[in-house]
Amino acid sequence: MIDYTKILLIEVDTKRLLNRLEFKTEVSEKTGELSTKKVTIYHFCKVTVYGSGVTLFTGSIHKLYNSLKEIKAPNHKRIKQYKGFNGNQFTLNNILEVRKHLQNLFDCTPQQMAFQNIELGVNNTLLFNPKLYLKGLLYHKGILFEYKYQNNLAQAPHQRFIFKIYNKSEQYEMNKYVLRVELKIIKTEELKEIGLTTFTDVNIHTFDKVKEMLLKRFDEVMHYDYTINKKSLTNKEKQLSNNYSNPRYWINDLQPNLRYRHKKRLLKITEKYSDNLHQKIRQEIITECSMINRLSENPKCSIINSSSIGLITPHPHLKKPIKKCAITGVDISMQKKDSILLSHTGLKYYFKTDKKIFDEVKRKYLSDKWANSDYTTQIKEIAHNIRNTNSNRNIKQKRLYPNNQKQLFEISL
Repeated sequence: MIDYTKILLIEVDTKRLLNRLEFKTEVSEKTGELSTKKVTIYHFCKVTVYGSGVTLFTGSIHKLYNSLKEIKAPNHKRIKQYKGFNGNQFTLNNILEVRKHLQNLFDCTPQQMAFQNIELGVNNTLLFNPKLYLKGLLYHKGILFEYKYQNNLAQAPHQRFIFKIYNKSEQYEMNKYVLRVELKIIKTEELKEIGLTTFTDVNIHTFDKVKEMLLKRFDEVMHYDYTINKKSLTNKEKQLSNNYSNPRYWINDLQPNLRYRHKKRLLKITEKYSDNLHQKIRQEIITECSMINRLSENPKCSIINSSSIGLITPHPHLKKPIKKCAITGVDISMQKKDSILLSHTGLKYYFKTDKKIFDEVKRKYLSDKWANSDYTTQIKEIAHNIRNTNSNRNIKQKRLYPNNQKQLFEISL
C-alpha cells in the first residue's frame, strides 16, 4: 500500500552509513565545486547525506522489496534503463519486512524514520482493460485530470495531495489487467489525519484508515462510463450523454452549483445502462486492501477431498462467521455479504493468496476448452460454470420434489 516515500532519518550514525554504502559526491557543472552532500543509489532508491548531517531516504519501498527478492517486471529485458517493478501485490507483511531491513541498514528504530512525503495506493486486478476506464475520467474535486504516458496515467493535482490513476499492466506488459489507484500526499497534515508520522505507525489500524481515505478520494472522481449502451437511451438521455462525456462541459459550461444535479442524472444513466466500471473498481479496492492488510500472505487452508472442495479451518484472524460457497465449499468471507457462490472476487483472492485452492477449483470447474486462455477469461469461465452447477442442482431438486408433492415429514404427520 506504501510505494514512493521520502523518509527523514533522525539522529542516525552518518559515519557508519558512509562506510557501509558507496556514496558519490556531486560536482557543480557550472563552477566545478564539490557539493556538501553525498548520494548513493540503493535498490532503485536514493540515500542522501547532507553536510549538515541530515539524512534522507527517497524512493519506492515496493521496488526496494522486489529488488531484494529479485522479483522483476515481465518486460525487464526489453527496457534499456530498468527502473524496478511495483506492479504486483505489496502486503503489510512485505512492508514490515522492508522496515526491518531499513532498521538494519541505518542502525535505527522505526521511530527514527519520519515520513515527509508518501504515496499510498493499491494495484487492482480487473477483468477489463484499464484504458476503457481511464478514457472516461472527467474531473476530481473540480480539477480536470492531466494525462501522461500515452494516456496510461491520469492525475489530478491538489495543494495537499495528487490523486493518480494509472495502467500498470501497460507499463510492465503484464499478462493481466492491473489498474493502480494512488494518493500522493505532499503535506504532512494529511499524514497526521491517517496517523502515519513515522514507520512505527505502519500497522493494520492505520492501513484501514488509508483504505477509507483512498475510497473517499475515489468516490470524489467524476467518471463517464464508455460501456453505456447508447441504443437503449432515450433521445433526451443521448443528448445528455454526449454532453456528460466531455470533461470541459462539466468545468466550463456548468456552474459549480448545477453540477450535483447533472451528476445524479449521469449516475442514474450509468447504473441503468452500463457495466458500471467505477463501482467494480471500488469493490476491487476494498478486496485488495483486505488482502494487503492480512497478517499472513498465505493463509493456512487445505482441501478436504477431490469431490467436495472446502476448508478444514477458517483464517484465524477473521472474527466474522465463515461463509462457504454452496457449490465448492470454499470460504467466501471476502465477498459481498449476500454471496452464496464463489465469484470473480473470491477467485481472484485465491489466485493471489492460495494457488493450491485456486488450482483445485480450476481443475474441477474449468473445461479443457479454456485451459490455455488468459487469467481473466479463466476467472470468468470458472465463475460461470459454478453458477451453472448451482442452477442445474436447483432444477434437479425441483424435479425430484415438486412444490405440490408432500415431503416425508408431512406424510408422517
